Amino acid sequence: MKNLVLILAISIISLSSYAQAPTNKQSEKVTKYVTTFPNGEEAITITDNSSSDNLELASADNFYKYEILESSNHELLHGSSNQGKVARIDKNKLEEGTYTLKVYTDDFVITSDITITNGLEAESDSTVY
Repeated sequence: MKNLVLILAISIISLSSYAQAPTNKQSEKVTKYVTTFPNGEEAITITDNSSSDNLELASADNFYKYEILESSNHELLHGSSNQGKVARIDKNKLEEGTYTLKVYTDDFVITSDITITNGLEAESDSTVY
């Protein structure tokens, strides 16, 4: 397992996919961001539904916590422990801006920069360590 982590750290290859799902309601927007491992498998998926107060965070592996940090100074703004592969993050706790999201599993840490704009849209750049 340490070799896998070392390979991931050395490779530091991440891919981000952006997809928008059309909805029946014009005022509702669903945005989905996928971060992948170097081998192409999905690591985490963040789903932002504009009609919801929550971001949904889903991981391929169980994760025990996540943290949202201020990008400029890495100050912890919000974090939570977790059991399982899914968590809901309250968007109302975040002001408009760019943040660093860290997801912790037993074997690795996934780091993703996310941008929240008016609580409706988000952008993501991700790295698996």
